[in-house]
Amino acid sequence: MKKSLIALAVASAFVAPVAMADVTVYGQANASFGSVNDGSNSVMKVSSDTSRLGFKGSEDLGGGTSAVWQIESGIALDGGASTLADRNTYVGLSNANMGTILAGKHDTPYKIATRGLDVFGDNIADNRNIMGAANGGGAAFDGRNANTIAYISPAMNNVTVAAAYVALNESNSTAVPTNSAVSLAAMYAAGAINAAAAYESHTLDTTGVNKKESAFKIGGGYTMDQFAINAVYEKTTDSGMTKHDHSALYLAGKYNVSATDAVKLAYTNAGKIGGAANTEATQISVGYDHAMSKRTTVYALYTTVANKSSASYGLSTNSTGGFANGTITTDKDPNAFVVGMKHSF
Repeated sequence: MKKSLIALAVASAFVAPVAMADVTVYGQANASFGSVNDGSNSVMKVSSDTSRLGFKGSEDLGGGTSAVWQIESGIALDGGASTLADRNTYVGLSNANMGTILAGKHDTPYKIATRGLDVFGDNIADNRNIMGAANGGGAAFDGRNANTIAYISPAMNNVTVAAAYVALNESNSTAVPTNSAVSLAAMYAAGAINAAAAYESHTLDTTGVNKKESAFKIGGGYTMDQFAINAVYEKTTDSGMTKHDHSALYLAGKYNVSATDAVKLAYTNAGKIGGAANTEATQISVGYDHAMSKRTTVYALYTTVANKSSASYGLSTNSTGGFANGTITTDKDPNAFVVGMKHSF
């Protein structure tokens, strides 16, 4: 009896602060199984597809202002490494009339602008193996960065704007150059239409004085009855590093066969890198979703990347079954056929 009482007292000591802090626990469990091919060999894999666990909360400070915070971690359902606070993790202030300002680790406005247009987001057919200047460079564009301070406005006439400054490296030494990034986005959403434009630039003094790279994209989607279409165009440039100087195009459609079933199709194209011949690639993905409830979906998909003779694009590493760009032999066509299950909570 004494042991039971002691255990109850210890448990209460941990639970009580959480209850008073108004903490929300949320996340996503997403796993898939199937054949994954690097263009030469196939293997059957169980993969974790952007599974995560998060804690967030807010405190009313009065006058319409609240303190907000979040700690989110990636979870490897397939037994790989899970890392605390490696996803959006921050503290900030939010006001319904003035917007939100936060500091910590967060998706850039450039990333936020069009993430919702990817109909295969968060799995092995995710378009970020090609979009977001995925072919390499000084820093990722469609990324999540530490040392970020960001502002997100409230919606004004259906338009939300966001801006962020990122200290890509921090040093007080005059002998160590610093890198930084500025990211901007404007997003429109009203009824069946949504659209976005985003710009991001990186100053990369550690790779050479005044080295810079930048990216611009526009995207939009239209939903009518059971059908939705999305498109994104992206153009990236650099100051002679010939890594981000290319364009990319994404087109996707989704048709809701019923209230619980949908078919999806996506096309992604990467243009020449720095004008170099045969550095293009094309990805085609098809899939089927079946919603078992509002929070649980089972799915099947097939995705393949056709690399030209000097291209080596892989499959999205947002799935642990994917292959990073550059790890694929040039002129090979990686592909995957998987079935999976996603549960959000």
